[in-house]
Parts: sequence; C-alpha cells; structure tokens
Amino acid sequence: MKSKFLLSLSLITSLILSMVSPAQSSKQDESQTIIEAEPIDVQILAITDFHGYLAPTTGADAALKTQDGQTLTVGGAAYLSTHLNNAAEGQQNSIRVSNGDNFSGWPWQTMFSRDEPTVEFLNYLGIDVSSAGNHELDISWDFLTSHMMEGKCIGEVGVDSCFETSNGEAFAGMNFPVISSNIYPANGSQKNPASMLPSTYVHEVTGADGTRSKVGFIGVTAPDSERIFSSYQVDQMVVGSMLPAVNRAADDLKGKGIEAIVLLAHEGDWNSSTYNECAVSGGPLKRLASQASSAIDVVVGGHWHSAASCVVQDPDGNPRPVITPGHHGRTFGDIRFQIDPANADIDRTSITAKNIPVTRDVPADPTVSHMVDHWNAVASARWAQPLGTIAEDITATKDADGESEIGNLVADAYLDIAQGLKQKKGTVDLAITHPRQVRNPLTYKAGSNPSDSNGTILFGESWTVQGSASSIVTISVKGKQLRELFEQQWQLDQNSKETYVPLSVSSNVNVELDPWLLHGIRVTDLKVNGKDVKDNVTYRVAVPSRIALGMDGFTALKSGTDPVRSDMDYWAFQDWISQQGTISAPELGRVNYAVTE
Repeated sequence: MKSKFLLSLSLITSLILSMVSPAQSSKQDESQTIIEAEPIDVQILAITDFHGYLAPTTGADAALKTQDGQTLTVGGAAYLSTHLNNAAEGQQNSIRVSNGDNFSGWPWQTMFSRDEPTVEFLNYLGIDVSSAGNHELDISWDFLTSHMMEGKCIGEVGVDSCFETSNGEAFAGMNFPVISSNIYPANGSQKNPASMLPSTYVHEVTGADGTRSKVGFIGVTAPDSERIFSSYQVDQMVVGSMLPAVNRAADDLKGKGIEAIVLLAHEGDWNSSTYNECAVSGGPLKRLASQASSAIDVVVGGHWHSAASCVVQDPDGNPRPVITPGHHGRTFGDIRFQIDPANADIDRTSITAKNIPVTRDVPADPTVSHMVDHWNAVASARWAQPLGTIAEDITATKDADGESEIGNLVADAYLDIAQGLKQKKGTVDLAITHPRQVRNPLTYKAGSNPSDSNGTILFGESWTVQGSASSIVTISVKGKQLRELFEQQWQLDQNSKETYVPLSVSSNVNVELDPWLLHGIRVTDLKVNGKDVKDNVTYRVAVPSRIALGMDGFTALKSGTDPVRSDMDYWAFQDWISQQGTISAPELGRVNYAVTE
C-alpha cells in the first residue's frame, strides 16, 4: 500500500506540474531569483541650504569644529565636487540629492546673475532631485517653475536673465526635478489638497547581479514659508502642515510598490554639538521624524543651518536615521544602506549616515574652479555697469527727527515701485520703510572702481543702498493702523530702555510727533497728500515684507489685506534707479517733532 500511495502521489504531482503555464513557471523562477539575489547597495550623497556659495567660504563660515576639538577649514564648490566624487568612487548606485534653499542666498557673485550660476553648478554635480526650500519661493512661482526649472528667459537675455554659462552655452534651467508635498494654491481645497509641485521622485537602482529595485523620495517644505519675509507669497500659495502631506506621499509610494523611502524635509532643529552628533532637544524636524509614516526609512533635514546626525524611533518603535548635512557646502551627508530584493525594502540595520567635512586638502575640481572664476568675472563686470546718475551726495545722516535723505529716497522709490504693479484694489496711497532696509548713502564723488565717475551710480553701488532680500508689499489697512505703526517707533531695547526707531515715509506723507507724550498719543498729526488720515478709512500702503508680517517690533499692519508684492527688493530698486533721470537729494521735513505745550 505504501508503494502504491507514493506512486499515486508522484503521478498527481506530475499532472499538477504539467498544468502550470510557462508564464506561471517564469514568475516562480523570477520570485526564486529575487529571493536568492544579493542585497543592493545604495549610497545617497546629500547637500542642503547651499545658497549659491560657489566661492570658498570665509571667516567663521569657513571654520568647522570637530568632535575632538579641532577646527577645520571648509567650503567651496570646487572642493565639494571633488569630495562628492571621491565619496561615490566604487559605488554602483550613488544618488545625489539637495534638500532645498539651493539659491536666493547672499553672495552677490551669484545673485547678480539671478542665481543661474548655482543651477549650472548643481547640474554639473549631477543632482538627481531637490526638495523645495523656502528660498526657492523668494521671487515668484513663475520664476521658480518657468525660469529656474525650465530655463525660460525673463526680460532681456544677458541683462535680466539667461546669462551665458561658463562653458559658453545658454542657460537652460535645472536638469533635475524639484519636489514638495505641501505647497498648495492659496484658493485651493484643504480637504484633499494636491501640491503645486510633484510630491515624490523615484530612482531605480541595480544590484551587482543585475537585480533591480527602486528608491522613493518625498519632498516637504517648512510650513508657513509663504510668511517668511524673504519668500513672502501670502495670497499666492499656502505651505501647509508637513505630517499629513508626508504620510499621503508615503502611502502613494507604497501603493506603487515602492518600499525603500527617503524623506527630504526642508525643516530642521538646532544641534548644539558638532556635525556628527545629536545634541537636539526636539524641534520640528525631530517631531516630524518621530511621527511620520513608518514606511519612511531615512530622513534628511535642513533649513536651520545646523549639521547633525541623529536616530529617532518611528511610530512602530524602529530606529530611523535623521541627518542634516549643514549649509553653504561646508559638509555633505553620506548615507548608505542595503535593499533586500525579497521585499524591495531597506534593511535598517544596514543604514549608516554621517556628515563629511568639505575640507580644502583635496584638489579643487578644475571645471568648477573655472566656473567660479567665470561667474565672479561676470559679477565684477556687472558691478561696474553704470545704472543711473545723481546730482549730489544723498546722505544717510539722520537729523534730530530721525529723517535722512537716503531713507526718503528709498521710501519714494517704494511708492513708485508699488504704483507700477497691478493692484487688487484701489491705488497705492503711501510708502513706509524702516532703518533695516536702508543701508548706505549714494556719493557723488567717483569711487575707486575704474568705471566710476563723478555723479555715476554703478550697479554694485545701487545694490548696497537698500534691501534685505525681502520684497515690497502693498496692503490695505485702516488709518488707525497707520497711526499705531508710527507709535511703534518707540521700542524697548534688550536693556528695557526705550529707543526711537525712525520710519522713513514717501514725499506725500507728513508726520508730527511729540515724544514727550505718553505712548499711544505721540502721533499728533498724520497727513497723506495733505489730507488728515482718518481712523476708519482704508489706505493702500507699500512697506517692506517684514513690516507686512509684523516683524521687528512693527506689528500694527500684520493684518493688512489684499497683498501685492514686488520682485526682490534689490532687483526692484535696481530697476527703479535705471528708469530715473539725474536724481537729487530729497528734502527733509516729512517727519517733525512738534512738542505740545
């Protein structure tokens, strides 16, 4: 009986196997192959908050403390390129990512060319994907998507945009996508919002034996970025909460069969220790990393300009690395892990994440060195371009009422700039600015630049007169709010001593103040175009975005409505100067102390 049973079982098995189709057999073979395949090694090289720092950093920005107390000299695009290439050597799957704030920084050498030098450098590095930081929103949505991403020119080629690159080619925009899961239209639905940028990016990787898998990336931007003074986009977009957006994106990737997931979060924490330690008390990045979907394996941070390497517990209690690669190209993150082909997921026990200092003891990449020299030369030539003329010195000296000629000029410029923009409601009535925006006088006598002459305003000289990388915002406010704004010129300093922080006003405004009266009634007279300002009348006022947001102690206008913003203040002022004839020093007398008897 036993032998007959075995024979019958053998026959039945043979019949079953004979009924399996070739396709099913192939799938079984493929499944068996995947199970037997070797783990796939993957490397991610990450930078963040580069901000256009092509040239080697200087001063404190070039110094990096190590865990053993040494100080390293770091930074410079040519050295960063070499370090990245060295780190990627021998790696079959090396993915390069940036975590936002690529441009719209502070080096005038890149800003003078509309941050196009930064895009050329990132393209050369071979960046595969970038998240959107708040500074990607500094100019406008169209500037980011049409110009920086797609390479469409704005204004006159070679003057306003689309400058010739270091290899003689025309600017063509980014070679990589920008992703964010939480940037929504201001008038969109918040129930099931769709981000204005792609939420995710997928990169295919291949093992040594040819086995293929995929790594998914999610982008997310610091919430409320539209209300940061430099990236002011109120009424244009909403940068919403990170957690629900990230979790939706993770679910979407998993629905597509992608298990290996990396989050590029342009948000951070402050690390009080060195770049590969984690002295973080618990800021927004740590909270997000602890609460986000357990499907996410690695979190890359940024935004706070503070390098760190941490590990948190995800909601399932599993360890999850969180690395922030610093800023200005001083360090970069080197993240390595293995993907298990059997489930296409990252083996978290295989993950390493550390920051690498961009030291200057390696050869500078000659192509990048040429690139930096090219753009420095372009910027120097642009600095020396005549932009306008003045008839006399326009000084920054304040009179007894806190008024200055250059402050008045800037306020007049802001009024003209705002009046040249399409307004949502009414016309622009007045302009106000504060000392933070007014930086340097204009001098009639020629300076040391060979291109300068008496009365000439060079492009670079005009750039230094005003601005804080903000914008000029026109809003609707009540007259009562304008009065309160002028009352807020008296502020307490860090020693609780009252100081006077004088605002500058356009030429059609007259203000009388009595500093000896109690706070709240020191504005004794306020006129626009010769007419008394009425408390309940609506006025359209042009102010720096910092005032529109209620910053620097000037909170009175933060509830203003129907905002319309200009280009970045530097560029808006440059355009205004270029359209003027010969400029004379504005008269003083717009603001007067009138002591009440």
